[in-house]
Amino acid sequence: MQTTDATPLRLARDTVTDHLASAPGVVCALDFDGTLAPIVDDPAAAEMPPPVRERVAALADCATVDVAIVSGRELGDLRARVGVEGIDYAGNHGLELRSDDREVVSDRARRCGDAIDRVCDRLADRLAHVPGVEIENKDLSATVHVRQVSTDRVAEVKRTVRATVGELTATTNAALELRDGKAIREIRPAVDWDKGRAVELLADEAPDDWLPLYVGDDRTDEDAFRTLDESGPLDGVGVLVGDRETAADYRLGGPRGVRELLDLIERAQCE
Repeated sequence: MQTTDATPLRLARDTVTDHLASAPGVVCALDFDGTLAPIVDDPAAAEMPPPVRERVAALADCATVDVAIVSGRELGDLRARVGVEGIDYAGNHGLELRSDDREVVSDRARRCGDAIDRVCDRLADRLAHVPGVEIENKDLSATVHVRQVSTDRVAEVKRTVRATVGELTATTNAALELRDGKAIREIRPAVDWDKGRAVELLADEAPDDWLPLYVGDDRTDEDAFRTLDESGPLDGVGVLVGDRETAADYRLGGPRGVRELLDLIERAQCE
């Protein structure tokens, strides 16, 4: 992965403000967990704070901002948790997209649905003895959560996931792949699609001179950051929520910084 020393956004506030204000419009793509909603032990309990929802809704009403929520969550779950109309949603890392009244699902990913079901069933049996592990079947992909698994058992869970996915791929026609995330292992169809490709598609639907911007916290968001860096297909801005090696241009300390960035976008584009 190409990495950069991402600049703390607070130190580049004037530069970012000028960049936002000089753009004719902004494609504002945002991750959900760890970005719009705080990370919690139980993924089913994740909620977007009301002040953040108000800011997203305000940007949705702005004529020169296209808002999109891009998440590993299943599309229906994502839309229910965000609850803002008039924006785009990309679920399952972009494998399913909803824009206005149009919903698009990757045919190749859909064909892997049976394999996702089978791998989840096998993992439920093989990991039933490990306290805290959670297997989330999202139809087009699956997530194995280890946030509540004791540290000394995490390696065991990862080995079991890797072996089970490899076994199923070797004995069927289904092509699945594994990706790491924050306290998760993602099981996805091995198709040429990710959050970066989703952001590229969303940007293609906006006017050519609009500025694409992506904000996310997880390693799966690096696909989007690479799409926006100087060697990627789009000229845009990537913002990491956190502090690690990244292809993003800037970084924020946490979700509070995301709220301040949304305010910055609103002042630059909507006032």
